[in-house]
Amino acid sequence: MDFDPLSLFTPKENVVEDGPTVILEEVKMVIDPVPRDEHLYPLHALDLPILGLRPPHYALEILLKLFAPDETLNFEKKDSVLDEDQNIDPKVVLESRNIAEDILSEALLWFTKYSPRFDSVIKLAYIPSLSGQLKESFPDEYNRWLVSVISNDLSWVLKEKVEGIKKLASTRLAENCGRVAQPEIIRRIHIRNLDKYLGEDSCIRLKEPSLTSDNLGLKTWGSSLVLANRLVNESLRRENYLESPVLELGSGTGLSGFVSSIVGFKTYLTDLPDIVDNLKDNRDLNNIDASVEVLDWTDPHSFLEKYGSIKFKTIILSDPIYSKKHPVWISQMIDLFLDDGPKSSVLIQVPLRENFEKERNLLWSLLEKKLDVIEEEIEDGADDFGETKFCFKRFTVK
Repeated sequence: MDFDPLSLFTPKENVVEDGPTVILEEVKMVIDPVPRDEHLYPLHALDLPILGLRPPHYALEILLKLFAPDETLNFEKKDSVLDEDQNIDPKVVLESRNIAEDILSEALLWFTKYSPRFDSVIKLAYIPSLSGQLKESFPDEYNRWLVSVISNDLSWVLKEKVEGIKKLASTRLAENCGRVAQPEIIRRIHIRNLDKYLGEDSCIRLKEPSLTSDNLGLKTWGSSLVLANRLVNESLRRENYLESPVLELGSGTGLSGFVSSIVGFKTYLTDLPDIVDNLKDNRDLNNIDASVEVLDWTDPHSFLEKYGSIKFKTIILSDPIYSKKHPVWISQMIDLFLDDGPKSSVLIQVPLRENFEKERNLLWSLLEKKLDVIEEEIEDGADDFGETKFCFKRFTVK
């Protein structure tokens, strides 16, 4: 006998319950396809264009320019931090990154189709403010994307554009490899009360080429910022803190010497031949009225031939010791150029590096044989390599 399992099932009777009648109406939903704040969304590594889609040269060029870090302010981290209340002017941002309007319109067509995260001018303008978080959250993915741009033959790109794109990608990659490996930067220096001399645009801009071990003077060091801050604020607080003319020995990128000139003193900035060209560039970049000259501490003849037996009432130095020979050479230069009048002074700012403690003590010993210490202070500060302490001393003629 066949068994039918449905024979065990008894369906309920059809029952219609009395109740209120519900009338269904068509509900229309209006969805904004582009949220108003979409340009503020954090960037993700997956937003980066896929090279397999063959992005045109102008799309790659625009992104690589917008991923460039902002100018460094003092010794702070370079990448911008997004402030949602900040109003960003897209035109200003794009012009500051040297992005032409003609390639922008072409790039937007490609972004709209293949990379919608960057499909509007406002989204592109916010990339510099969002890129820091991208680099921190996805460092490996970001660097791999840059490497892929560098290593790809970019066969679909015009040959004359390939080298420029690879150079931009290489520069962006180098910027992530620490200060020693970084390419040329422009450092913006802000000093309290400098606006009293410069007005609203109270920053000094310093060009720093790639740092090499044999050209340490091409970098701005923490000592120069600490000394420059002192020159500005002490000159406001008391008269005759400096006296003209002023000689800076080992000017480097020129910060302390430029400040001396800005606060009103005739200043001569000096350094070795390999440093002076960049020093002149920085003088011109800031429209500083100061002399920039070669002065070799081991052979000052070229300087003496030009200026004769010139003497200086003020000599300033910041972080001048990175060789065992420097204390003796510095002492000799001070002997040669310091005026012997009662108002003459020497101002020196040095970092308290353990490896150069003997050299510092030797310098103090040599100077104190012929000069009196009238001011001394240990200060906290920092530069690209971290926080440190600095020693300031001011000497006058005995």
